[in-house]
Amino acid sequence: MLRYILHDILSREKKYLRTKGQVIQTTDGQKKFHLIVKGYVKRYLISNAGSLGVEVIYGPGDVFPLTLVYRELFNKEISSGPEVYYYEAMVDTEIHSISIESLLEHIKQDPMVYKSLFLEAGTRLHSTLQGLENVTLKSSYMRVAHQILFFAERFGVKTEAGVKVQLPLTHQDLADVLSVTRETVSNSMGELRKKGLIKTNRHILIPSIKKLEDEVYS
Repeated sequence: MLRYILHDILSREKKYLRTKGQVIQTTDGQKKFHLIVKGYVKRYLISNAGSLGVEVIYGPGDVFPLTLVYRELFNKEISSGPEVYYYEAMVDTEIHSISIESLLEHIKQDPMVYKSLFLEAGTRLHSTLQGLENVTLKSSYMRVAHQILFFAERFGVKTEAGVKVQLPLTHQDLADVLSVTRETVSNSMGELRKKGLIKTNRHILIPSIKKLEDEVYS
């Protein structure tokens, strides 16, 4: 498969272990491109007001940052703002890393790497479109339910009891993703539990994806 072209390149590079809460790199930090083997990483920025906004969450099999590759390939920034983005391990995480210079050499030698990167860009575009759809929903409750549905698609595992979201989400994580308060998330999660649409323990369990979809788009 196309995406495994990148995986194959990166799997031959040095493995690193990053502990929960450790910043892996920033947008103006070291020029490295990473593959997540195990764990989860969030990309976020801190606003001038001090609030934290999570833009993307990456899981096993994901590569990042594509913004760095785009800049180095085309000498053009996707975002020209002054913000600094952080890539932080959400749990103890295992990654393989390659220098951007080495990755560019692989791209020169094998045009199929371009296609693999294009496929990864499509995955990021899907995430962005999901985020745009989310902000059009009529209530915070709907937005929380919609985000959980998306995480179930990205990080869910089917079990006999339903789909378990492997991502270790806290209420604050969801609040940071949606730019709402933690209290808003807690209230929405409570309502979803009362309706039997989710169950929570260490992970979120969705007994019926269809019922949650119906709730989101009702």
